Amino acid sequence: MFRSNQCAYYLKLEAMTDIGFLLALLPTTIISEFLHTSLTGQSNVWCKIQMMFAYGCGLYSLCTISFLAFDHYLFTNHRLSWRQTSTIKLAHRLTYVNLVLALIHGLIFLIYAENGRSGCTIYHPVLIIYLTYFYYPVLLGALPILISSVFSLLAYRNVRRIIRRQLPVVRRRLDHQMTALALARVLSFCIFATPFLACSLWRLNTVYADDDHISWAVVVMISVVAYSLLYFNYSINFFVFLFISSRFRHQVKHFFTKKCWYYLTNLYRFSLTLPATNQVVPEMGQEPVSIVESVS
Repeated sequence: MFRSNQCAYYLKLEAMTDIGFLLALLPTTIISEFLHTSLTGQSNVWCKIQMMFAYGCGLYSLCTISFLAFDHYLFTNHRLSWRQTSTIKLAHRLTYVNLVLALIHGLIFLIYAENGRSGCTIYHPVLIIYLTYFYYPVLLGALPILISSVFSLLAYRNVRRIIRRQLPVVRRRLDHQMTALALARVLSFCIFATPFLACSLWRLNTVYADDDHISWAVVVMISVVAYSLLYFNYSINFFVFLFISSRFRHQVKHFFTKKCWYYLTNLYRFSLTLPATNQVVPEMGQEPVSIVESVS
């Protein structure tokens, strides 16, 4: 029942895009810290590729959160006609729209991103205006926060009305859990993603002199903090769901204690049945000597 639910479908898509976002940024960041040099600063090609994957996956993930809240509102609505519109077919269509939007913005960063004084970012004047007044504050900020927050609260109100309807207990528990997961995901997004959006707007609209090292050091410090919080936004889902949902905790415990432990024990038993590789084997061509012959 959970796997066939549209909200679970959105959560799986978001998990995959979150992994893509982390793979686009974290490995280069870790390597740069060990090598004491910026990999994106050494190559414009790598700068473009990293920005394309990072911002494409980031936008896709945020839009998926918005679609999750909207679909869950339809799924829990008391009107039958509205509930019937919440189908896996609608989820697939919204996914295609989300994919096209993410690809378009990923190509923008692939074409126009380059290294400069402020690091690997976009310096085209027209695109700076677009990023400043629409992409960061609206498309990555206010719009997904507003959509996900409003529809999550409406879905929470719908779930409270479910008690009055004659529904199976399993369906009620499913609706309650999915609503709790959606609200928790929206709240974590608002907390961890907002500082990065504010920092990105600040960096786009600030010009620094070449000899102003103190201001540049402050920018680097604030950017590091904002990026760290952004990584939390794309990597904390498991722990948020583990804290919010008792059913999720039970399933995680069952997975590790039953399935993983069962697999490891079977693997260990199978290894015991294999023939030992350190046995002494007589060489071919030599006849075995019996005990009688050796005594005589």
